[in-house]
Amino acid sequence: MKTSALQYFVSLCLSVVGWQASAAPHSTSVLASSAGGTTSPMILALVVGGLMAAMAGTVIWWLNRRSDQSRHNGHDEAHHFYLEAFQASSGFEFVFSSDASLICMSDGLTTALAKSHKALFAYNLHELLEPDSWARLAAWLEEPKPGQVIKMTLVSAHSERVTGLFELQSSEHRNLHLARYLHLSPHLGQADTDSELLAVTLSSIGDGVICCDIDSRVIFMNPVAEAVLALLTEEVKGKPITEVMPLYHEGSEGPIEDQMAVCMRSQQTVSLPDSTCFRNHLGLEFAIDDSCSPVYNNSGKVIGAVMIFQDVTESRALKRKMNHLAHHDALTGLPNRLLLQDRLIQACKRALRNRHQFAVVFMDLNKFKKINDSLGHDFGDLLLKHIAQRLTDSVRACDTVSRMGGDEFVLLLDAIEDKRHVRSVIKKVLDGVCGQYEIKGVEVQAALSAGVALYPDDGDNAELLMKRADSAMYRAKRSGKGGMQFYCSKLDDEAEQNQALEQAILDALATDKFVPYFQPVVCASDGRLVQVEMLARWHKEGTLVEANRFINEVSEVGCLMALQSKLWEQAFKHFASWQATIPELRLSINVSVKTLQQDEALSELNRRLIEHQLQPWQIEIEIMEQQLTLLGTEANNVINHWQQAGFTIAIDDFDASHTSIGQLHELKIDALKLDPGLLSRLADEESQSLIKSVLVMAKNINVTCCAEGVESAEQVKVLSEMGCTLMQGYHVGRPVSAEQLTDYLAKLNVH
Repeated sequence: MKTSALQYFVSLCLSVVGWQASAAPHSTSVLASSAGGTTSPMILALVVGGLMAAMAGTVIWWLNRRSDQSRHNGHDEAHHFYLEAFQASSGFEFVFSSDASLICMSDGLTTALAKSHKALFAYNLHELLEPDSWARLAAWLEEPKPGQVIKMTLVSAHSERVTGLFELQSSEHRNLHLARYLHLSPHLGQADTDSELLAVTLSSIGDGVICCDIDSRVIFMNPVAEAVLALLTEEVKGKPITEVMPLYHEGSEGPIEDQMAVCMRSQQTVSLPDSTCFRNHLGLEFAIDDSCSPVYNNSGKVIGAVMIFQDVTESRALKRKMNHLAHHDALTGLPNRLLLQDRLIQACKRALRNRHQFAVVFMDLNKFKKINDSLGHDFGDLLLKHIAQRLTDSVRACDTVSRMGGDEFVLLLDAIEDKRHVRSVIKKVLDGVCGQYEIKGVEVQAALSAGVALYPDDGDNAELLMKRADSAMYRAKRSGKGGMQFYCSKLDDEAEQNQALEQAILDALATDKFVPYFQPVVCASDGRLVQVEMLARWHKEGTLVEANRFINEVSEVGCLMALQSKLWEQAFKHFASWQATIPELRLSINVSVKTLQQDEALSELNRRLIEHQLQPWQIEIEIMEQQLTLLGTEANNVINHWQQAGFTIAIDDFDASHTSIGQLHELKIDALKLDPGLLSRLADEESQSLIKSVLVMAKNINVTCCAEGVESAEQVKVLSEMGCTLMQGYHVGRPVSAEQLTDYLAKLNVH
């Protein structure tokens, strides 16, 4: 332990105090002398001793300071010596901070990069490293692990580069780090000690590493590479890499050139092709990804190459699966819209190059919604899968069957001969697909409508062909017969007209251009007004349009419920006022089968009745006989549901061609309205006989009959004689507006 100046000073002070104690017997005389104004020997001794101690402490402090400074200078010299030795190294080494700033680097590295120390210090490492190398280093910086080896490539502004494996070390506080290049000896294949050193270094790497000499012969493999190849380094050492690990393209299995030789020849890192695979001697196939890099000796000469690879078999399989899912329908496995679009584009290119035709066939399953609603979506999905299979079985391998979604399918029939050939092919497809299906023990009938567009007659690009095939399919569907329709230019005109009509309907609903008209129904015996039938009319551009010219379009637009609600609200308002004049007057309204099946329609009708203080028994619901058959076995339940709500049910346009007497009796309907077509042939004995039998049948089952389309007094007379109780037609009264009927009823009230 070294004595400080303060320690010397304290010891001297203690010596003086001891001397004073020894002079204690003379204390009285000393004090007396001091009081008398003379200097005491003791005081003088204390002053002199203190000054000497201070001088001695100062000298010692100065000597210690010189000693510390000497040691510090020696430390600085050692530090500078170490720094100069590090910089003078011909190897590739550098020191960097946690923010990737360069602190120091070896001369070997600056020489390789053709940059001075000063010039390189202006760069951050992320500016000197290739992107993938920087990504590896940045990942290491997040959690530094001393001794970890990563592959890096440094590139200067003049494209000089250093590529290799660097061992990374970190300081205790992890704010400074060292990267040291692992040199590969040119005699690795012969020097056991070098091989052992390399094996220890590379064993910690998670990727596979294979080193080759200048002749592309294997000299080393790390444990990961040995595991993938199922071979040890000793078993393959000295063998060509193309024999140990023959690479080929996935799918085509075409051989891939020796990438070790390629990187050594080009003296730069080369990436393996994306589809690279190999099969080991056990027959196991692996997909691999990464690169090959040349290995240099200290003088910069290429002495071999190193391949660093990753086993990407699972990730590539997952990628293939994801790609398949992105381009195929999940339910049926057929190509989806995206893949079809690509194949259509390719088909257009081939057809242009080879000067041939092809066809796009847009197909739609008829009445699929009804199947879904009645049997469930699971049943509908199974039906779609069966249809997809039949479609696939009906076409050639070179053709494409795709599902667009829902119940829509598209066929791409490639390289066809002519239009007649397309017709025969599609007829064959429809014959094979349409028909009976048995699913979950239930038999269901399926039919498709098809629209056809031909390249190049109907379009020379994918988008136009799809659009025109869709237009043709829509026309086939609207015909009600299904089957197929070829595109023609007239379809575009119809489509434009339909679009214009759709917009006009929406505008008319918004501006109350749809109004109810009313046609009288009178008693045959005395001409008394007993009922009025509400008929929809459209005030369109100054013209009154009848319902049969727009009601189907309104339904297709999806506005039927909105239209009916508006008409009911207007009609009930007027009908409530007419009740004051004729309390027994009833109102009949026409309702489609689709509306009958909706609980929303029944709720809306009741709501409107309550608003105007009307009762359901005052309203008669008319259903067309032809539409009634669409209900099938559900007809009885639907009619009972409305009758239980208090409404009476009438079958409109009845001509006995769709409903038997037994069915009428089972349905328990309230009224029949004879089709006007029967009255037009009233002079014919056969028609008279039919009308008589209907009237007799109706009387027997207690059903009221009304003859529609009465146009003459002669018809009134004949029908009355036959027993028809109610009549309606132009002879009785034309449809009139609510205002006109109000005026007519006011005149009746006056009389």
